[in-house]
Amino acid sequence: MKRTSLTEIEWHVGHTLRRVRQKLGLTQAQLVERAGVPTSQIQGLEDKGEARLATLSAVCKALGTTVHAITAYTAEIDRIRDIDDEAERRRG
Repeated sequence: MKRTSLTEIEWHVGHTLRRVRQKLGLTQAQLVERAGVPTSQIQGLEDKGEARLATLSAVCKALGTTVHAITAYTAEIDRIRDIDDEAERRRG
């Protein structure tokens, strides 16, 4: 089973939060206002998954979710991808 790198996990968390924001119909500027963090931090989080825990927590709260829920979702996506990859190798 393939091990996911920290960089991949960070990217998935940022990408998931972007999707949540978009699904809620929020712009980055609106999220900045709700979360009380600088635009550069929202951009770094969504683009690369780069954020301190305090920023991640503030963004999750502003989006009506939790850090745990986002990371659990990310872990589940990764698990499903590993299962799909293994099935593809076996078909090979």
